[in-house]
Amino acid sequence: MFTPLLLSFFCFVVAGTAAALFIPSRTITEHGPDQDEAGERLVTAADMLAVRAAFDQMLVRKGLVTGHQLDLIRHGTKSRAVVTGMRPTGAAREDYREVELDVIVRKPGGGQFPAHERALIPASSLAKVSPGSIIDTYYRSGNESAVAVCVSPS
Repeated sequence: MFTPLLLSFFCFVVAGTAAALFIPSRTITEHGPDQDEAGERLVTAADMLAVRAAFDQMLVRKGLVTGHQLDLIRHGTKSRAVVTGMRPTGAAREDYREVELDVIVRKPGGGQFPAHERALIPASSLAKVSPGSIIDTYYRSGNESAVAVCVSPS
């Protein structure tokens, strides 16, 4: 249960929709700083980057994504793709199943291209990668030879 939640968080952060965390700064009353809140502070961008880097390394260490897939997700172009084929490989890691996906990736500026990707998908989300499904993909503009997929747990 813990690992699917981590992957959900990973996809949430990757998509760029995570809101900035805010921890209130010190509260000053008539008698000085409130001692219960004296240690609280704003979370800095550097703090968030450190947390994200540690989380990324944990995903790579567990084998849930490769370094190349992580690089595509972090620095590639986000797009949507239609799954045209899905074949389970029989391999599994924790609550994830490895599948081979054939997809047609839609380019944000127009056009599309076919791609083939092997990915670990949460077992609870295998229905989300059945043929005809639409999934999030990442690729490098100008290099459509590799894509990375992101499917959150159900």
